[in-house]
This record gives sequence, C-alpha cells and structure tokens, in this order.
Amino acid sequence: MPDSAPTILAIDPFHGGSHRVFMQQVRKHSRFDWHVMTDKPVHWKWRTSHSPVSMSNSAQAWIEKHGQPDMVFCTDMLDLAAWAGLMRDSLSPVVPIVAYFHESQFTYPTSPDARVDLHYAYRNLLTALAAGQCWFNSAFHRDTFLRESDRLLAQMPDGRGDYDLEAVASKCRVIYPGFEPPPGDDLPASRTSDDGPIRIGWVSRWEHDKRPDRLVSLCQELQSRGIPFRLVLLGNRPVREPEALRCIRMSYGHYIEHDGFAETSRAYWSMLAKMDVVLSTADHEFFGIAICEAVWAGAVPVLPDGLSYPELFPDACLYSTVDQAADLISRLTSVGFRQSKQAALRRQVERLQARRTVAELDEAIGRVIRSAVDDA
Repeated sequence: MPDSAPTILAIDPFHGGSHRVFMQQVRKHSRFDWHVMTDKPVHWKWRTSHSPVSMSNSAQAWIEKHGQPDMVFCTDMLDLAAWAGLMRDSLSPVVPIVAYFHESQFTYPTSPDARVDLHYAYRNLLTALAAGQCWFNSAFHRDTFLRESDRLLAQMPDGRGDYDLEAVASKCRVIYPGFEPPPGDDLPASRTSDDGPIRIGWVSRWEHDKRPDRLVSLCQELQSRGIPFRLVLLGNRPVREPEALRCIRMSYGHYIEHDGFAETSRAYWSMLAKMDVVLSTADHEFFGIAICEAVWAGAVPVLPDGLSYPELFPDACLYSTVDQAADLISRLTSVGFRQSKQAALRRQVERLQARRTVAELDEAIGRVIRSAVDDA
C-alpha cells in the first residue's frame, strides 16, 4: 500500500438517518482518506432509480480532478450495476468496489396502503452481484438477504441458473455500523433509588415497520396490571401523525415525560439517560443504533426475540408477545434488579462503539486494497 492514506470514494445516495450517522462515524475514526458523495434522503424510490446517473456524473468529475480512487464504497441505495455501466470509461477495472447493505427491500414490511414491489429487491440483488465485496450490518441481514434472494429467483419464469448465489455468499461478511458515545462519555446520572414509576423509552421511527401499535397494546397491558409507568418518546415523526401516537397522547398523555424529536445531541443523550427501559416493538430492524445508544446511557432493553436483536443482546432481554414484554418490564420496576443488569449490558455494547467497528472496517478495507494491488 502507498505511504499516503489510500483514498476511498464513498457513494451514499440516501444520506440520512443511520446512513448519515454511519458515514460520520467512519470519517471520524478511519485511517483512510474518505471522499463522500451524497444525495438527499427523500423519495427513496426515485433516489435509487436516479442515483446511477447523478452519482456517475459526480464520480466522473471527481476522477477527472483527483485520479482513480483506491476503492469505491457504496451503500445499498445505489443501483450499482447501472452505475458501474455508466462508469465503464471512467473507473479503472482494477479499482475494487464494496457495497455496504444498511437495509434491503426483500423483507421490508409493506404498509397497509401499499403493494409488494420486488423490483427494488431485485436491484439489491444486482448490486450484490456487481460488487466485489458485500458487507452487511448484521448476520441477520446477511442471512435474510441470501435466503430471500434465493426465494425471489425461484419465482422467476426461467434463468435461475444464471445467478450464482454461492459466489455472492462467499463475498459477504458482517461489519456492524456501531454507535458513537457522547463526547467524554458525558452522561447524566441514572436513577439510584426507587423514585417513581418506571420510565419506558421509545427511540424508533414512528412508522408502520416499527409497529407503534404494539406500544399502545403494551401500555394497555401495563395499566391493566396496575404497573405505574412513564413514557419518553423520541424518534423521527412522519408528516402525517400516526394513529398509534395519537392514541397514546389521548389515553396516556399524563404519563408522557417527553414527546418529540431531540434537536441536539446533548438533548438526545439527556433523554436517553432518563430511560429505565428502552423498548422496541419492531417488525423490521437490521441493526439498531439507537437501542445501543440507549443501553450505553443506562437503559435495559426489552426487545423482540428476532431480527438483529438476538445476536446483540442476551435472551433475558427478549420477548415474543406483549404479555412477555409486560412481564419483563414488571421485573425491571425494581431499581436493584435493573442495576444488576445495566453494567453487564453496557459491557455488551461496548464492543459496538464506532471506534472499534470502524477499526474492523479499516482492516477489511486494507485487505481489499492490498488484494487489488497484488492482482493488478
């Protein structure tokens, strides 16, 4: 490898949410020289359709000015096969390309007013075929992607043998995106005495795939059991207010201690530190950065026993029904019991801090670049 830091040309057409956070963490901790091309995190279907053209124009201009990068790193929102075709006269064929999959469209839960459209899932598969390496944000995501790719191809009228999924599987690996603790680990102190109802935190988007309707059901179950609780409600809100949030405000408004998106990092971490429990009711989660952040701030997670959660957290934090979630929360009303869990859980997520996950990313990138140089 050259003495100067190798150059990574990163392409993120949907630069928002976990994509943006991940790239910020990478640029902060990586030893490589990252040049990031982005687009707006809106109209995702158009963004992934349009990105081969817009991102190839930008990449061609960048290469004309700076020369060939040592590696291209794109997210799953880029239609890589189309982009690579448009770059055929500009990007050297010896430059390796890695696709990082934050999500894929195979298993994204369809909203009640939408129909299943596997076209975008198929584009994800083409991206995996076109990439030299495919890196996923969890083992659950990798395994789901491979299984559902096979299932998709089985529905096609012919040509199944044209797709080498074993070759795709051989170039897959898991690199967690990680999370960034607050500067200096400057967290407000957690509760140390039994000073009131248990505080239940929500950190997910308020959209159908996160199933906020189950939060309503849990509140009803806790109330029926006579378990006092309070709510700390974070998470991005859609323009159209979800019915579940309306219901919670109407029925449990006097239980809500915070309701709204945190505008600053300090406010966000302050809200996390108020949580005794961080709850997920999701049908869709490929990693869970916000859950890791809440656990680092002192909350005990209460999570579905599927998705990415079992590979990150112990079985004692997982549930399969709303009743079981209520059972877990009932036990966690004891401050002593909560504190007995907090230290071990914090150690559990310490390995997922961005400085560690980016170091693993850098190691993998170094191997890819060295291999490309050796093969050139």
